[in-house]
Amino acid sequence: MDYQLDTESYWNRSSRAAFSFDDEDEVDLSPELVSNGILADDTISEASFDNSATLNLSIKSLLSEEALKLVLQEQALDDRVLPKGVSPEEELKMLRRQLQSTLYSPNLEATAQKLMQGKPAPLEMFKSLHEKQQLLDTVLAQGGHAVIAVLLFLKRTLHTQQFHGILRERPKALEQYLSYLRESGDLSSHIDLLQRFGRHQEAALKQFEAALSCKDANTKKNQLQRLVEAYATAGVGIIPLYEQIFHSALNMEKLLEKENGLRKTLGERPTPIEVLYACCQANNNWKEQDMSKPLSPQRFAADQQISPAQYEWTALNERAQAQAYADLECIFERVPSWHPLKSKQFHISFDLALAVIRLYELQAPSTVLQLFLSKMGNSVEKLALAQRVKCIKAVIDAMAGLKQQQELQQLKDTLPDRSEEQFYCENALKSLQSKRWTTDNIKLKL
Repeated sequence: MDYQLDTESYWNRSSRAAFSFDDEDEVDLSPELVSNGILADDTISEASFDNSATLNLSIKSLLSEEALKLVLQEQALDDRVLPKGVSPEEELKMLRRQLQSTLYSPNLEATAQKLMQGKPAPLEMFKSLHEKQQLLDTVLAQGGHAVIAVLLFLKRTLHTQQFHGILRERPKALEQYLSYLRESGDLSSHIDLLQRFGRHQEAALKQFEAALSCKDANTKKNQLQRLVEAYATAGVGIIPLYEQIFHSALNMEKLLEKENGLRKTLGERPTPIEVLYACCQANNNWKEQDMSKPLSPQRFAADQQISPAQYEWTALNERAQAQAYADLECIFERVPSWHPLKSKQFHISFDLALAVIRLYELQAPSTVLQLFLSKMGNSVEKLALAQRVKCIKAVIDAMAGLKQQQELQQLKDTLPDRSEEQFYCENALKSLQSKRWTTDNIKLKL
């Protein structure tokens, strides 16, 4: 009992009263603390400070009008310090006024400036559609990541139709939002937005790109199948070329699934030209075009819409590297479509000079080079190209075509004695001389 009385008397003493910062005026400071210098500095008053040495500068001489305005705007948004000595009722009123100015009186320029500088800024104060559009237009004029921040805020706080209406009226904002979706990996939203704005061709290519990027062969084939079926019945503005590309990719995926050895050799994502090259390697009959075989180069080129020039260039490179030069003539022979009974004719779909140069790079024999050079009609060009690839017989043919008898004689003197090229040159000279004698004889009779 005595213990309880002592405890109550201890806590009820005036010396044990609770401390409050509001009672600081009543704190009794010991003279000893002041005299010892512990609080001696506090006795210096502001009135005793000499301001005569300070420079007479105004704030306008340090900050421009625009910078000063921004500082004041920053303070208006960030300053929440209340003055001392206000009553609880007055403090509540002041807080309400600050909350009202923050949530219901948005400061457009200050908020935009904060976003441009990468600082956090309260966007919830922008309530009306007009205010949100103003904020977007302000940051659009400056650019940067602030545009994406505002667009994400608008998407979160507006109806979908309103948000799309804003994007439709502002193409620059639409492009930045599409770029954001692409970079963030949100492919479905990216494609959906492209389709919503009538950009079906771009959407189709994005879907095609997504299908090709699938690592699993089954998934890739299924996605390509769905893509082909979707755009076959959609009735939207897809150009026929895209539909051909989708069909070709699906057909190639089916071929790789059937011919599993090709996939093992070429990998998971071979190009059509790589598959065509492999088909050329597997083909063992170039004289007949058997379109019934799945690995027929001609059939694969037709299924994949590969151009004749690409097909011929690929086949030429593969046959030359395999040193199967006898097949080259079959590749470049065509039966004229206007006369099916006529014999085959040499036909090439790209520059003949490129074929000669490529064969020379692949170290094809001179007989092969001469065969292709013999198809050139311009003797001047033929002579220059034959000299470049060091095909002596083709050089002799070109000189004979140009009737350069003196040049032929000079060339003959440089060739090894009794060589095949020297006999070939002598025959060309004899042919020129015989034609000249016959011509001169006809002139004399006339």
